[in-house]
Amino acid sequence: MGRRGRRRARRDANEQGAGKTNKRASRSEEKRREAFTSQQRSLTRRRTFIGALGFIPLVGALGCGSGVAFLCAIPEEWWLAIWAALFGSFLGITIRLILDRRKFQRGAASG
Repeated sequence: MGRRGRRRARRDANEQGAGKTNKRASRSEEKRREAFTSQQRSLTRRRTFIGALGFIPLVGALGCGSGVAFLCAIPEEWWLAIWAALFGSFLGITIRLILDRRKFQRGAASG
């Protein structure tokens, strides 16, 4: 085989290799996107549950303050402390969702 034939063979091999890496890159990007969406769904579900759960101590504290006797079995400070802990968790998960989304978008933009 002459010099031209070898050059063509190398060039063709390089083009085929580029196609394989392109497919591999798109598959890894697809896996990355799927992992991100599943993590976001999980965090959103958890945030919704904690947000709904946070209404229980809030109602307890407000009910005790308005004079509902059975809600005053637990001191109002405890109700508020439980509510503050749940609200802090809610805010923490919300901040994590926002930061993860920004990080993912920056990663997608950079290629």
